[in-house]
Amino acid sequence: MELKDIKDPAFLKELSMKELETLAEEIRVFLIENISKTGGHLASNLGVVELTIAMHYVFDSPKDPFIFDVGHQAYTHKILTGRAKDFSTLRQHRGLSGYINYDESEHDLWESGHAGTSISAMHGFLKAKELKGESCDVIALIGDGSVTSGMSFEALNLIGSDPNHKGIIILNDNNMSISKNVGSLSKVLTSLRGNKFISKTRRLLEKISPNFVYKVYRRLKRVFKAFFQANNVFEDLGYVYIGPVNGNSMKTMIKTLKMAKKMKKSVVIHAVTEKGKGFEVAEMDRKGTYHGVSPFDLNTGEMVKKTQAGYASFSEVISEAMIELQKEMNTFVVMPAMLVGTKFEKFYSLYPDRLIDVGIAEEHAATMASAMAREGINVFLPLYATFAQRAYDQIMNDIARSNTKVIFGIDRAGFVGDDGSTHQGLYDVSMFYSMPNVVITMPKDAEEAFNLLRYGFMQDKPFVIRYPRAETMFDKQNLPKFEDIKPLWTTVQKGEEIALISYGPGVSLMEEVAKELGLNGTIINARFIKPMDLETLDEVLKTHKKLLVYEEAYGSGSLYPQILKYMAKMLYKNDIRGMSVEEIIHHGTRLDNQRDAKLTKEDVIKAIKGLYETR
Repeated sequence: MELKDIKDPAFLKELSMKELETLAEEIRVFLIENISKTGGHLASNLGVVELTIAMHYVFDSPKDPFIFDVGHQAYTHKILTGRAKDFSTLRQHRGLSGYINYDESEHDLWESGHAGTSISAMHGFLKAKELKGESCDVIALIGDGSVTSGMSFEALNLIGSDPNHKGIIILNDNNMSISKNVGSLSKVLTSLRGNKFISKTRRLLEKISPNFVYKVYRRLKRVFKAFFQANNVFEDLGYVYIGPVNGNSMKTMIKTLKMAKKMKKSVVIHAVTEKGKGFEVAEMDRKGTYHGVSPFDLNTGEMVKKTQAGYASFSEVISEAMIELQKEMNTFVVMPAMLVGTKFEKFYSLYPDRLIDVGIAEEHAATMASAMAREGINVFLPLYATFAQRAYDQIMNDIARSNTKVIFGIDRAGFVGDDGSTHQGLYDVSMFYSMPNVVITMPKDAEEAFNLLRYGFMQDKPFVIRYPRAETMFDKQNLPKFEDIKPLWTTVQKGEEIALISYGPGVSLMEEVAKELGLNGTIINARFIKPMDLETLDEVLKTHKKLLVYEEAYGSGSLYPQILKYMAKMLYKNDIRGMSVEEIIHHGTRLDNQRDAKLTKEDVIKAIKGLYETR
């Protein structure tokens, strides 16, 4: 059928099983072809095609709320709810979001982007429906990586003990989150899946056995499970546990969901799926390379976008710096499920006893890091800026308040482009500025990244080095040498008329602007965002009447308000303008993000001209 003609999922209920299976094949081909052009979350979506069709076949969205944990696995849901025609704009500026989006469809009822929220949200929907006197089913689809988060267990605990509310939780078990899953629950799920021979036998029986024979087989299996296997964690928490079932079998999933719909108690359906199903290189991927992809070659699976020669991502620079640092000292990395994203695979291969992956558990990671640091261990905790927010209380109470030395690598700080509003790394500066004792830094290039990282490990305070989702010049054959630095700003260019203050990628932008305008101005690299270099700031304020502060960060609590506060205290009367983010920034390219935030080179030039017009 023509997928772009789909308006809503109601048509599914009129299709035969064969037609539903054909639809699944068409959707899978459509996803592979479209994502190869736009990029997006590939493997996670290919694995849940049948499962999502079955959900819409059995239940009635939006009357029955569908809650997708994270939301990056909802592409089939988007197609079935009338958005196939928009897939050429996926993750493009003002185009289709790569996640659930309230503004796109009445079927998008829960917008998160961060893992582990779906079961809590389901509890909220159930209670709200009760209070409004409405009757419906609420379905949460959560991955085996997300279910390990503490928030998921908080919600599982409450719903399982509540006889007045029935929720349906579909556990999408593909043995992967972004990277390989870790921890005891992962082992429990592996145990529940059983061995491959039994799994294949079950699938064969599904296909060739008459229905009554297969029902007898299932009853016998339950008897044997009850006899030989202790209750699993979900049954212990009060749920009816169904599974493991083949999540890529349309027939099985429809039968299972219909069974769950009839039950009176809350249900956990353990659906085993194949991540990347239908695209061989994604099926074979065990590192997480094809979880989220840039545009790629349909024939080979190779990414079209290549890192340009002589450059590397800041993530890789920091990872290489950590490897070099081992020649001076022993460090330990606490990694919250981002081994691939933070480019620490090489570090782990060289020092497997110096890194632990704790899974999607930022709060646990922060407190664990604090305890290790209190025992004298040099701990490095890499977090995407957007995920650092999840551990605010633990960082504040267990690290900042007690002035405990933990080194934070805040990755993807600033604009993140096509990941959109839930993943923008714009709030960490304000977050860390609100905490006592924390030093906040940001390098402008690879050499500065090496030196700031080493400087942090030489101190006895909580230390943040934030770095963007961007590339920088980097010669892997001739790595930067560690040099001692002082906690001072640096002067990139000296002039008399105006002072331009920035940090990170903003420094090179200030250089471009100054060159284009021919400014006789000073450019300050404020690489130590907190505490401020007051000596340099005083000098700048005394010698320059006009100042502009540029930050790719949310304006509240960032560097600019701190400078204003200092100026008021010291009675400075300079003409000063701050440029920072003041609103929610959605998906698009990095340049699109800058345009939306009014932080492009053209905006800077306009702001500088405005300062010169000030009398």
